[in-house]
Amino acid sequence: MLEVASVYKSFPTVYGAEALFRYRGRPPRRTVLSDINLHVSKGELFGLLGPNGAGKTTLLKLLATLSVPDSGRIEISGYDVVRQPRMAKSKIGLATSEERSFYFRLTGRENLRFFGALAGLTGRRLATRIDEVVELVDLGYAVDQRFGGYSSGMRQRMTVARALLADPDVLFLDEPTRAVDPVHAEELRRLIRKELVDKHGKTVVLATNLLEEAWSMCDRLAIVNHGRIVAIGPPQSLDVNLRSSSRYRLIVDHLDEALLRRARAIEGVIDASAEACEEGMALTVELGTDGRSLTDLMHAVASNGTLLRDVTSIQPLPVDVFRALTTPEAP
Repeated sequence: MLEVASVYKSFPTVYGAEALFRYRGRPPRRTVLSDINLHVSKGELFGLLGPNGAGKTTLLKLLATLSVPDSGRIEISGYDVVRQPRMAKSKIGLATSEERSFYFRLTGRENLRFFGALAGLTGRRLATRIDEVVELVDLGYAVDQRFGGYSSGMRQRMTVARALLADPDVLFLDEPTRAVDPVHAEELRRLIRKELVDKHGKTVVLATNLLEEAWSMCDRLAIVNHGRIVAIGPPQSLDVNLRSSSRYRLIVDHLDEALLRRARAIEGVIDASAEACEEGMALTVELGTDGRSLTDLMHAVASNGTLLRDVTSIQPLPVDVFRALTTPEAP
């Protein structure tokens, strides 16, 4: 699991770890990350989501031991990434969208053999592991072709295969579906969610710019903005602290202007609108924080002689939650 607590240029914790950190970039010095505090459990798919330049990739590099923090602590599977970097690295697999780290003139298998040797794999164990990861990412048909001839999607899958070679406990994935066509992107998502996390119990930290990808795949998300985590939790819970109002859709058998006026006049009703639907009429209302508003509205419907067929809470769209969390308030 992963835990992180805030400090300067320091790392967070992943898969049984703790960390505090702020991270300052190269001169001129500025704080890139601060007040980071998080914990990722074993077998969890944890997402990092935020605008460009928010600090997601920097955070991922810190977690993956590619940078050293100014201060703080990060632990991975119980190993401090600064004091015990070799042991921490043995638990980590990193897949980035950086293709230049591969050798374009070598085949996929030759590339994996090279990187596997760097990870300490040799002989039959290395050969077996290459076959296993290639099958897992569905590249068996192309593993003996030159890497330079691979499509963008094939190269992305190869980065995941390389990250899996040493069978790490924790995987860090930086935008794995970037530049991948929709079909192969969905296959990659299925691989990450169903195979790596659900079946094999891997801990995965996923940095992405794709809202729907993050909302549909991740057990929990951290929204990063201006170097800080501004919200963290299951996707469906991220709007809890934003709700100054709530929206409901009431399906009724009929709705006239008099009922619509009564609905709008109820204390706590911010707005109300009506439209025809297959079941009859739909009354959409926005309510304030007063808990009585919905009860009063339903009483008004019943006293009007209107049949109430259904009531549904309307959840905010992911893009609305993301915008609210990352758009600075006007001074």
